[in-house]
Parts: sequence; C-alpha cells; structure tokens
Amino acid sequence: MTQSARSAVSAVALAVASSFVLVGCATSVPTSTTTILAADEILTADLASDVTARGVVLAAVLLVAGDVEAALDKGVVTAAEVNTAQVAVDEGTLDVWRQRAEMDSK
Repeated sequence: MTQSARSAVSAVALAVASSFVLVGCATSVPTSTTTILAADEILTADLASDVTARGVVLAAVLLVAGDVEAALDKGVVTAAEVNTAQVAVDEGTLDVWRQRAEMDSK
C-alpha cells in the first residue's frame, strides 16, 4: 500500500471514529434546526443562522484531525456545522462547501 493510500485510509478511519464520538456526546451538545443541502444547492442556498460554509469546512478538518468537543465548547464551530460537515464528508460534497466558503469570503 502506498503512503498516500495509507494516509487516505487513516483519514477515513479517523473520521469514522470521530463520528462515533460525536454520537456519544450528542446529548450534551445543543442542536439546532438546519436542513442538509443537496450538492447542487450548497453554492446558492440561504444557510441557517448557525451554519457558515467556513464553519463547515473547519468542522470537517476538526473531525479528522482535531478536538471537535473543545471547538464546540469554545464556540469555534457550531453543532450544526459539525453535523453538516459529517454529511459533507459522507456524501463527498466537502469541496463544494470549500467553494462556498471562498465565495462567501469575497
């Protein structure tokens, strides 16, 4: 197995493990109402007040290589952004969220 393949497998394994941790602490994290968007709606839809494209991308990074709970506690990301990031990772739409974050920052 090549180094890049090992890295990809490690990243996926860490993301899956992180999702189990999030499920375990979901009762202690306030949730909000947000609609998960289809890939073709991400770039143009109005986002819920507790979701930003930048936050979704950051939450995805935290899911793979960070401390999501600490980020939630400090208000760096919202629970809705973490949930949306997990769906984006699962559905392969994270790159579209990155594009939206770039558009929103202009």
